[in-house]
Amino acid sequence: MKDRIKYIAAYQVVPVSAVTYIAEVHEIKPYKDTGKYMILFKGNAQKLTNPIPVKDTTNAPQGPVYVKRERLIVSEFLEDALEV
Repeated sequence: MKDRIKYIAAYQVVPVSAVTYIAEVHEIKPYKDTGKYMILFKGNAQKLTNPIPVKDTTNAPQGPVYVKRERLIVSEFLEDALEV
């Protein structure tokens, strides 16, 4: 999936429980010989004027979640962006 990632959004845990920042990806490259990757952004992360909360904190992301940026920023709740 790394070649398809264009933006990264940051989810803050309780008590915020919302996506609060988004940043455009410039490059994803290997980090030394660790099997991990370093992500370089095109600029600073942008704070969302309307954070995107979860409806229920028991549904909070537990790992990476892939959604389209356009769908995420128009969602009232994070779960709305995940629905197909």
